[in-house]
Amino acid sequence: MDKFLVMIALVAISFVQTINAQENSSQPIQPVIGAYLELKNALVQDNGITARAAAKKLYDAIDKVPMDKLTAAEHKVWMDNQVKLSYHAEHIKGTDDVEHQREHFVQLSDYFYKIVKGMNENAADLYYQFCPMANDGKGAYWVSENEAISNPYFGKRMMKCGSTKDTILTHQ
Repeated sequence: MDKFLVMIALVAISFVQTINAQENSSQPIQPVIGAYLELKNALVQDNGITARAAAKKLYDAIDKVPMDKLTAAEHKVWMDNQVKLSYHAEHIKGTDDVEHQREHFVQLSDYFYKIVKGMNENAADLYYQFCPMANDGKGAYWVSENEAISNPYFGKRMMKCGSTKDTILTHQ
């Protein structure tokens, strides 16, 4: 009987792994999401060198999105925002200056939010957050994988400045 239960468990594990692999392949923007979050976290840490590397990953991931895996609606959202997203990623990857990176991160985050909200391809909940003091007092948004605020615009100077404005629930 124990061997039978072990065999059932192994089959179940294999099934779950297969489903997870299929889900990941059907979520073509996951590399873009991962690279964006890496960039955001580097800015939270005030690390221009790491932010530059993450922006390069983001830029490359944007270029490699498999268009044939997008639905018609996803394709429209992607095409409406991809060029501008790529533009700002390119600027961020071109400098180690954290303040200049943050200037481009403001617009990059706006386009990124439109993509993740419009495509609903996130594998985990994401949080759309806002700091009213960023962007020379005009305020700025970003997307985070954590509900707790870690501000990429002020980093260690004002780590907790901001609030969550929207939750983008996990792709179902």
